[in-house]
Amino acid sequence: MRPEHWLFTIPLRLRSLFRWAQADQELDDELRDHLERKIEEYVAQGMTQEEAHRRVRLDLGGIEQTKEKCRDARRVNWIQDFVQDLRFGLRMLRKSPGYTGVAVITLALGIGANTAIFSLIDAVMLRMLPVERPEELMQVQYAESDWSGEGASFTNPLWEQVRDKQDVFSGVFAWGTDKFNLSRGGAVHLANGIWVSGDYFNTLRLHPAAGRLISAADDQRGCSGVAVLSYGFWQDHYAGTASAIGSTISLNSHPFEIVGVAPSGFFGLDVGEKFNVAVPICAAAMFDGKNSRLDGRSRWWLKLAGRLRPGISQAQASARLRVLSPAIFASALPQDWSADGKRDFMKHTVVAAPAASGLSDLHRQFERPLEVLMFVVGLVLLIACANIAGLMLARATARQREISVRQALGASRLRLVRQLLTECVLLAFAGALSGILFARWGAALLVRFISTTKNQVFLDLSLDSRVLGFTAAVAALTCILFGLLPALRSSRASLTFAMKGGQAFEADRPGRIRAHKWIVASQMALSLVLLVAAGLFLRSFAKLASLDIGFDRNNVLLVGTDFRPAKVPAEQQFTTIEEIERRLGALPGVLSISFSGITPISGGGWNEWIRTDWSKSLTGHDALSWFNCISPGYFQTLHMTLLAG
Repeated sequence: MRPEHWLFTIPLRLRSLFRWAQADQELDDELRDHLERKIEEYVAQGMTQEEAHRRVRLDLGGIEQTKEKCRDARRVNWIQDFVQDLRFGLRMLRKSPGYTGVAVITLALGIGANTAIFSLIDAVMLRMLPVERPEELMQVQYAESDWSGEGASFTNPLWEQVRDKQDVFSGVFAWGTDKFNLSRGGAVHLANGIWVSGDYFNTLRLHPAAGRLISAADDQRGCSGVAVLSYGFWQDHYAGTASAIGSTISLNSHPFEIVGVAPSGFFGLDVGEKFNVAVPICAAAMFDGKNSRLDGRSRWWLKLAGRLRPGISQAQASARLRVLSPAIFASALPQDWSADGKRDFMKHTVVAAPAASGLSDLHRQFERPLEVLMFVVGLVLLIACANIAGLMLARATARQREISVRQALGASRLRLVRQLLTECVLLAFAGALSGILFARWGAALLVRFISTTKNQVFLDLSLDSRVLGFTAAVAALTCILFGLLPALRSSRASLTFAMKGGQAFEADRPGRIRAHKWIVASQMALSLVLLVAAGLFLRSFAKLASLDIGFDRNNVLLVGTDFRPAKVPAEQQFTTIEEIERRLGALPGVLSISFSGITPISGGGWNEWIRTDWSKSLTGHDALSWFNCISPGYFQTLHMTLLAG
């Protein structure tokens, strides 16, 4: 097509699309002018006015038909047809509120369940950190399988060696999680805190929402207390006012100056957690006193990450870190360990692992359950589609005469299918919107379900392009699954039987009966699969609920102690614990009380190497023995039964 032709057709089509009323009026005026000229020509040839008018209409082939041909020539008529189909579909759905309500609710449950599970998968495994170029971020972790993982921790001396010796990162940083008591006295008010190295925010390339962020100058031995608030904590506790900057916040009874606020949407690098207050690592000396974890070579509390230098790949970074590992671990070797412990310690090497999506133990814990749930809700969606397909086939039978009349007026089968599918699009759209609302509630409910009193799980469930795209794809898929077959069946209406009132006969056609049977059979099969799976889940849950975990968990109250706010000296802590035990044991209703360094099923641990003739062949974690420090009465309090001795 010649360029000059496009210069004429493109403006014409745009005007036909956006100013269709004006274009139709111009078309009507042009046809009327053409008719009048032809009538005058025939009258001049000797015809009467009536004969000339009739002849012109015959020559033209019908005024309305000619208008339709002209509109089709513009090649934008399908858009107007789609708008007409949408209006007609809305009218038809409003005429059947019961059918519309059932269809939308069914779709909302199916689409919403899928969106809820996918939003959890997105938040736990897929979503990138809200930082600049997150693909450059790498976690430093152990290469050994027994020590590696997203939760692998380092001592501060190890972190300092990695920081000083590495040459593969443009910036490297460390952080660790903790709980800070905000109360200056009285009831405890805990907040989620993180210890961060001086280059934490700078390497992540974050910009403050107010004030400034912690820098390398703030993280020096003997530092003063400075703190950065999360954006949400700033809004909730300080109403987002600028006066918060420069004020003092109490953390474990120590004053810290608030110097800035982290950007909105940044919750930290640990997926499933969010921080309220960030303080520099050097401030740990203020909390620990003489037993500072800064010099503790057996205090594992920090995670490490960095941003790759330009031109350095993950494999190259890992190879270089392996080379540096002997020097790193030799410089941070715990001197009070046994010879076996030191030998195992020196075997460790560190490597780089991707951290673009953050670090998460939830990934490891819930990857398989989320995959199973995704499969289950997929079956629920298929059942929902089968239900609506059955409803649409039944509804098509009631609309058979209407469809036959449309065919008699000249509507093609393709045009009918398109119109019927437009109704499906409206249902899918309404179901998707309702499903998003259901998904927000369902996903939040699942997060609360996996949370515990001690470990509150936080996930950013805000809608992003990936979740919206998934919802749109599911809505489109459902539209095809439940709408295509009924549309094709409905457009095959028999004009003869419909016009003679043969609706019942048409409904009993073998093809239509087979379609109904297939839909019912698929619903029964999918429902049976779900019932069997639900039965297995309930059986597993019942077994877990009745599992013997080694102690009686009924009527047991856990009381935690933290001596840091009271600044109790280390040499007086055990005496204080004995006094607490004595006073609590004297309370009415207390049958037994005891102390333990590590509580059951807490996830904590204290391990050491014990070498025996039998254990000489064991290596790594298999060679470790787990310890606990308890007071008399521990086994009696938890009703533990000794197996021997």
